[in-house]
Amino acid sequence: MRLTLSSAFLVLLAAPVVAQEPPAIDRTKVYVSKPEACEALQSKGIDAFNDLDFTVMTFADGIQGMEFHCGFYDVKDKPHSSALLVEAICEEPGFMYPDLIAIGPWDDTTIQVASSRAPESAANAELSGEGIDDSESQGQPLGVALYTRCDSLSELPR
Repeated sequence: MRLTLSSAFLVLLAAPVVAQEPPAIDRTKVYVSKPEACEALQSKGIDAFNDLDFTVMTFADGIQGMEFHCGFYDVKDKPHSSALLVEAICEEPGFMYPDLIAIGPWDDTTIQVASSRAPESAANAELSGEGIDDSESQGQPLGVALYTRCDSLSELPR
């Protein structure tokens, strides 16, 4: 009996482990920081920004908000990895800066977007006494946001 259990255990260890492939990021779709923005964009077009505070991301146009924009200059991928590395230049009113952004799948319809610049900006804001608004962090660390794919949109409606 002891030999049989040991043999069975060794067979289990020798069996190949099939790793589940992470979901691919569809670079042709529109992604939004609030899921309800998909429907708002579809029904109201660009006017949805007037009714709902959100940002939108496409690989063609980068990340856009009411007073914020990051243009993507280079999107790099690596074989056998679902993560992407993006070089970007971001602009806010009166301020422009380079950013390095990591993008990876979160689940089948959501991606995680991590900015290398955001933690530094937050630290500077805290040092200067400004408040940090993390009300939309969705439980993510500072500088990391979840974006939901809008399956019905492949470009921003005008």
